[in-house]
Amino acid sequence: MTWEYYRRIEPMPPYTDLQRGFSAELADPLWMLGRQWQVGEHAGEDASAPVLVEAPVAHTPLEPVAGLDPTVVPAEALLEGAAEDWWTIGRRIRIGRAFADTLSPQQRAEAAFTTLPEPYGDAFADEVDGLKLARVGLVDRTHPALTGLDDRPDFWQPTTLTYECQVPVGGTTLHVRAHDGGDVDWYTADAEAPLPAPAFQTRQVVPQRLQYPGAPGPRWWQIEDGTVDIGGFPPDRAHLATALLLELVCDHANDWFTFPVPAPRIEPGDEGRPTSGVVVGLGDVRVKDTFDDWWDLNIPPGDSDPPAQADEAPGPWSLFRTSGLDRSSLVVWPTAATPLTGPALDDVLLGVDEDANLLWAVELRADGIDRALSADSAAALEETRRTGTRRFTWLASTTLPEHWHPYRIEHGSSRMFVQGLVAGRAAAQSELLGAGNGHVLAASAVPNQGMRLERRYALARATDGKPVLWRQRRRLPLLAGPVSHLRFDLLRESSP
Repeated sequence: MTWEYYRRIEPMPPYTDLQRGFSAELADPLWMLGRQWQVGEHAGEDASAPVLVEAPVAHTPLEPVAGLDPTVVPAEALLEGAAEDWWTIGRRIRIGRAFADTLSPQQRAEAAFTTLPEPYGDAFADEVDGLKLARVGLVDRTHPALTGLDDRPDFWQPTTLTYECQVPVGGTTLHVRAHDGGDVDWYTADAEAPLPAPAFQTRQVVPQRLQYPGAPGPRWWQIEDGTVDIGGFPPDRAHLATALLLELVCDHANDWFTFPVPAPRIEPGDEGRPTSGVVVGLGDVRVKDTFDDWWDLNIPPGDSDPPAQADEAPGPWSLFRTSGLDRSSLVVWPTAATPLTGPALDDVLLGVDEDANLLWAVELRADGIDRALSADSAAALEETRRTGTRRFTWLASTTLPEHWHPYRIEHGSSRMFVQGLVAGRAAAQSELLGAGNGHVLAASAVPNQGMRLERRYALARATDGKPVLWRQRRRLPLLAGPVSHLRFDLLRESSP
């Protein structure tokens, strides 16, 4: 048995202590060197590592839109805000009181508050609504109580239920098209043309090795993070990011480096330049390695760029690129990362009912007041069931749930959905559906599976620290749209 211990080179813990066995000590360092030789670690290359990056950087600020500075105001508030966002309930009450004495009894009655969202309820039922007065032109815009009210445009398109906006920058224009509301990023806007003359500043920064959870160690035999299992994420055609991560880990190992894009240089007497709300562009980037050699970094060409040269990467390919700008430019918005959002003011479901040949808009909530508890149409479905009694009652139609508003299809120059009225029922109250003034929708605005519309207040801070309040309207997907089970000229069979 003693000979067996000496013949085999392996860690052997004492019988009473397992700690040395768990530590896996090596009795012969040559064994480690032999294993390194077997896996090819000794066959190194005379390679180098980057130690310095020299990059010409241009920060071109976005120009004001509707009187707002895109380098200060969060992009979501810039695109989604409107003039009536200023009219909070408190301001509506105060301004209504300020002008109440100038109104006739009829005007007071027409401008009175209706039921307000909780916790207000009917507490101000006899008060004058300042917003209603402003809509009919019965307020003096020079009154001190209206300080801060502006006439900024509303970029919401009620026909397509999306936002559209134009942002000028450095001699070109960024076009925001079909924005559904919510997060704004580099892909939100497309440029009309590349920037004609960006002002570059050459800066030097130090690169760092790319680090992420589960990244391979920079040296052989280095213990990696066991809490992250990269192999546990199988590649899937629906998850491109997972496939790219596996490609990075398996094929490129630890050869990736990153460098930060430096902020604009602050000149003496300069108050500082914006680092967001800008178009950031890179010039000809050079990298210095540990052998004191300089290397040029070439950006892969895009669709509209000349073909790649012999020493350039083939294209087109880019993980982040703003369409219309040159391949080294990107839009950086001052986004509201974690805005505070209030309860839904409006909650509407939209969906095409193929059986009824209509589009339905179901008002679950309008102006902060609950309308329909759900989009359930079980009552109409029950009226079409057969019971076997053979006793029938004629119905003009099945029961249509409350707060369901039909849109009929009309064919003109283009196919549109036009809002209709149900006899004996009130029109739609939600601002998203026209607030009783009618509503027309483009046929392409509503997908086959339907969608949800929400409107709610959001609060964030601008880059100068000041609070910004706006009403956010968003399109959200649904798995299936509302179905009315509507039938006409129906014989309902009585219950047994």
